[in-house]
Amino acid sequence: MSELVTAAAVIAPFITSAATSFAGAVVQSAQTAVTDSAVERGRVLLGRVLRREPDDPPETEQDAAAATAIAELSAEDREVLDTAVGEWLAGRDDLSADSLREHIRIAHQKYHAGDRNSATSYGNNSPAIGRLDTATFNYGSQPEQGGGS
Repeated sequence: MSELVTAAAVIAPFITSAATSFAGAVVQSAQTAVTDSAVERGRVLLGRVLRREPDDPPETEQDAAAATAIAELSAEDREVLDTAVGEWLAGRDDLSADSLREHIRIAHQKYHAGDRNSATSYGNNSPAIGRLDTATFNYGSQPEQGGGS
């Protein structure tokens, strides 16, 4: 599983809390910027959330952990996060942490949809594969390992 999907549990509450407390104006402008791409909307909000200003509420330990998790994401995962946040903002109906986590999961799946291969083979001892991350196949008998019939 991706670092992003794992980190979503920490990141989502941080972003939703910040979006509703001190970055409200940024959220509203990002939501109304229909012409901006989802990536740009997410980038704008995340940029504001990560840039603390003197009038912002004090940073908590959870905020620091989430900011660190975001900073440590690969460039690829950061783009997926920007997209997910932008699409979450565009939805407007549910700006909860659960909704953002789901947007992150979906954006990650879409981005990595081409990473999966599907294969089916026919005949004796043929595997049928729907989804596979890793596998080892041994064909033929190997008497020294107790195989064969």
